[in-house]
Amino acid sequence: MNGDITVRMRILIAGVAAGAALLTSGFTAPAQASGTAQDQNRAVADEGWTYALRAGDPVRDSYKSSATVLWRTEKYGQALHYYKTKVNSAGNLWYQLDDPDWGWIYCGNVAAPC
Repeated sequence: MNGDITVRMRILIAGVAAGAALLTSGFTAPAQASGTAQDQNRAVADEGWTYALRAGDPVRDSYKSSATVLWRTEKYGQALHYYKTKVNSAGNLWYQLDDPDWGWIYCGNVAAPC
């Protein structure tokens, strides 16, 4: 019985150690980014979920503020899925959305990093 507990503890410790190694191996801390627009773009996850900071913020057909508005966010906290980021010529970061609908939203309008 006592030997059985020791084996279980070793398996548990090995699992925790492996999980911790996986969590820390693939992520870049924001403090490691140099701060240029291109590096900030790389520091943002390739895809993920974020949420709208306000109702009525525009989602556009391109990643610039003069682009056509396709739709507007419905409410604070509206879930938005992005699959791509882009920094435009003005140095502004934009998120390309595919849920709840397609379009580009400026980073200042969502909770994801700007």
